[in-house]
Amino acid sequence: MDAWLILLPAFVLSALMIFTHTYFGLHVLARGVIFVDLALAQVAALGVSIAFLLGEESHGTQAQLYAFAATLTVAFAFAGLRRVPGKTTREVIIGCVYVVATALTIVILSRSTQGMEELKSLFNGNILWVRWQEITLIAIAYGALTILHVVYRQNFHALSFDDDDSRRPGFLWEFLFFATFAIVITLAVNVAGVLLVFAFLIIPAFSASILVATLGKRLVIGWIFGVLGSTAGLWLSFSADLPVGATVVSVLGLLPLIAVGIKYLK
Repeated sequence: MDAWLILLPAFVLSALMIFTHTYFGLHVLARGVIFVDLALAQVAALGVSIAFLLGEESHGTQAQLYAFAATLTVAFAFAGLRRVPGKTTREVIIGCVYVVATALTIVILSRSTQGMEELKSLFNGNILWVRWQEITLIAIAYGALTILHVVYRQNFHALSFDDDDSRRPGFLWEFLFFATFAIVITLAVNVAGVLLVFAFLIIPAFSASILVATLGKRLVIGWIFGVLGSTAGLWLSFSADLPVGATVVSVLGLLPLIAVGIKYLK
């Protein structure tokens, strides 16, 4: 019982992230820009590293503002990706953003004696020690963004799932999508780390896509897979004294294989 009380905050946060991130992950898969979430997560980490170099607390409000500014700037640029001809070219642009943001983060943090520890924290996170206050703030923000996407669901759905370019909303709606995406990622990176954020965004959504075709079913199955996988990963990390983020990601990595096995049996 004591173990589950310790794990409860991390479990609640994981469930919140899975609920929101699976939705965005399905959009990313439909668009074919798989690494855009990883790039945004790394840009958020770059913003935090800049704040850290300037003497700010890496998990404080100022660092969050730096991360928001960095991700919103890149989100504005990513909103124009549809105008870039060729899927390969778009992926190259996203990859360059990720690589450069990672390199700049390493360079910036190398200037501090605690920089490498901070870099490790940004990648792996420390979700086991998340506070209820942080969870509450994330829940409020995620709830507001969920309401926005429900109210304007037709516009957001058309952006990613409508093959007819003439029926897609314009640039401002595209920017709003990436801006909300950036906010979700920035809040998550602060407590969960880059690796776990990327895993929650892609793996449950991809696993569900192996099994079912419709968006609604993919959401539900992605949520179930994600919650089960994260719960197993958290418990394994706690009981075996393993790194939290890396352990949860490793367990989540089994989900596509499980989905393939279920599909084969069916």
